[in-house]
Amino acid sequence: MAKVTTSPPVPPRSWKKSATLYAGQWKQRTGSSIVLKVWTGACWSWVKVRITGRELPADTEIGSPSLIRHGKQWWLHSPVEKQFASPSKIEKQVKTCAQTKMCAVDLNLNEQVAVCTVQTVEGTILATTFIGGGREISGFRKKQLGRIARNRRKTGIIVEGEQDNVHLWGKINHVDEQIAHRVSARIVQFAREHEASILVFEHLGNLKPSRGKYSHRGNSKRAFWMKGRIFKYAKYKAYHEGILTSRVNPRNTSRECARCHSLVARYAQGTSAEGYTLGAPLVLCSQCGMRGNADRNASLVIGQRLIMRYQKSSQGKPQAPLLGERGEKSPGVAACQDAKSEEGPSLPQARHADSNEHGTAQCAV
Repeated sequence: MAKVTTSPPVPPRSWKKSATLYAGQWKQRTGSSIVLKVWTGACWSWVKVRITGRELPADTEIGSPSLIRHGKQWWLHSPVEKQFASPSKIEKQVKTCAQTKMCAVDLNLNEQVAVCTVQTVEGTILATTFIGGGREISGFRKKQLGRIARNRRKTGIIVEGEQDNVHLWGKINHVDEQIAHRVSARIVQFAREHEASILVFEHLGNLKPSRGKYSHRGNSKRAFWMKGRIFKYAKYKAYHEGILTSRVNPRNTSRECARCHSLVARYAQGTSAEGYTLGAPLVLCSQCGMRGNADRNASLVIGQRLIMRYQKSSQGKPQAPLLGERGEKSPGVAACQDAKSEEGPSLPQARHADSNEHGTAQCAV
């Protein structure tokens, strides 16, 4: 008889599964309590449990909740379902209605985390908002990364397969997650307030931190990751509001003038308006005289690139006429006719109030 070398199965030492409460196991769900059907050891009984947390959104249908254990607490996760009409495709909205509103977003690494501008397809600029707090986030992250670097120098040993400084890394991740949710919610709220049906971002996929100290490189890398989180969260939040999301090519969006599409000079306050200083807050176009905020100008260019994408596609091969629209073929020799084409600008110029300001600017921190 062969000797058994493996140990027999044992029950799990910790509970890592969620308990789903299906129909008939819960009832009378309110904002502060819920009645659950539980096994007391002798029989099934209905028990009223007090709960705390966020209120359930209106006009939604509650699904089967789940009990999830977090340490010594039990959390009640309730899925909700909301019915809404699917919005039209972006191409159809841009081509068929010149009054379609879109919200273009420029994500940054400086004080303004995001700059949002609402404009119509024809080029009218309606409103702008600045979402600040970038320096505060960067300073907090730099402080925590500095503490991690000092702790690593004390030991000089990093165990393979084990995370060091778990508490500090957790603080950084939790703050970045919270900021990404708050900024994405503010972006969608601004778009909804101005009845925008399209949200436009840059396609930032190949960002790499510059060389420098560990805290600087780690700070830049996590700032890039937070940009991706903001887009990801804004996309699903916008869709719940009936707003579609798109991305455009980010090439030279900060170097191009939103009015005449020439290269601009980017400079700081008190310096000469020439050259291009990365991260400077002001821009000046020497061709048309446009002067203003650099991030706001970039957000306008981002929105215009989405319009140009579909205008170029519509200027391609013309569609064949429908069967009912085709004329009858006449016998004989057909005379040749020269068609006269009138070419206009591919993108309508943005409507500016004057050379310095345009639209309505709002500031949110």
